[in-house]
Amino acid sequence: MFRNDLPSLLFEKIYKVEPYPDSVEPVPRMIEETAFFPGGKGLWMENTTNILPSILVLGQDFSALKEYLKIVNSKSKDLECPTWRNIIKLFKEADISLSECFFSNVFMGLRKTESMVGKFPGFKDKEFTQRNLEFLAFQIEIIKPKLIITLGRYAINMLANLSSQTLKSWKKAKSFNDIDEAIKFDVEFRNHRCNCVSLVHPCMRHSNIKRRRYNNYMGNHAELNMLRDALNQ
Repeated sequence: MFRNDLPSLLFEKIYKVEPYPDSVEPVPRMIEETAFFPGGKGLWMENTTNILPSILVLGQDFSALKEYLKIVNSKSKDLECPTWRNIIKLFKEADISLSECFFSNVFMGLRKTESMVGKFPGFKDKEFTQRNLEFLAFQIEIIKPKLIITLGRYAINMLANLSSQTLKSWKKAKSFNDIDEAIKFDVEFRNHRCNCVSLVHPCMRHSNIKRRRYNNYMGNHAELNMLRDALNQ
C-alpha cells in the first residue's frame, strides 16, 4: 500500500458505521488539505513524502458540521486551530515527524450541534458507538502503528474498549487524574501490538498540561518524555 492510498482505503469503508444517529451527519468528502480524518485525509500534506504513517494520532471526532463547511468553503483552515498549533509545537519538541503520523478520530461523522467541544453526541447511541469501535479496530489493522497517541479523555475510553486488560485503568478513568499510567507498552489490539500514550487534548493544553505527571517530570516535560519513551522502547 502506498501513502496516498491510505485515506481512500479507509474512507471507502466508512459506510460500516451506518446508520448515523440524528445528532450526527456523515462526512460527504475528505477535504484536500491537512486535516484529521475523516474530514480531511489524515496525512501531513505540507510537504511531499512517500513515508507510510507508523504513528496513529486519535482525537474524539472531527468537528461540528458548520465548522467542516467553513473549511470546505475556504472560510477557515483546519491548521489554524489551537489543536494543530499545539500538536505541531509538541511533536517538534518530541522529535516526532508529522509525516510519520496519521491523524484520525475514534468517531466518524460531524456533530449537528453549535458546539464542537465536549462529549460527542454519537456516544449516546450504543450500537453506533460499537460500529465506530469496529471501525477503529479496522484503522489499527490497516495502519499497523508502532505508537497510538490519544488526544483528550474521550478517545481514551474508546481505545481502551479494544484492549481487554492492558488498558483497563484507562477504561475506568473519569479524568486524566484517574489514569495511573499514561503510557502503556506492548498493548494488544486483536492481531496487533504497539505502545500507547494518552495526552491532554491540544485545544485545552495550556489549561490542563500543568496537571500531568510522569516519573519525575511535570507539565509539558511529562508529556514530552512519555512520547520519547513510547517511541524508544
